[in-house]
Amino acid sequence: MKPARTHHAGEPSTPEPPERLLAVADTCHDPQVRQCGVTTTADGRWALYVTVPADATVPIASIERQADGFPVVYEAELPAPVRAGPAFPGRRR
Repeated sequence: MKPARTHHAGEPSTPEPPERLLAVADTCHDPQVRQCGVTTTADGRWALYVTVPADATVPIASIERQADGFPVVYEAELPAPVRAGPAFPGRRR
């Protein structure tokens, strides 16, 4: 299975993510993981969030083990970095 192109987080089931999940996100590592963090699933469960190459096959066993029982949301990394531009192009200060 390929990673999702875009993840849409749901309303969190609790105001703050579990400390244990935050610790997992801080220490998570795998050669295919580009970024790691915390998000919620579509139904509001706190989850480990990782970006991986668009052609990666997911789930990745080492990430699932490191997730310590939390769900894992895999998202495909963008082909190029997002370019930030001015908020109001053409408008002078």
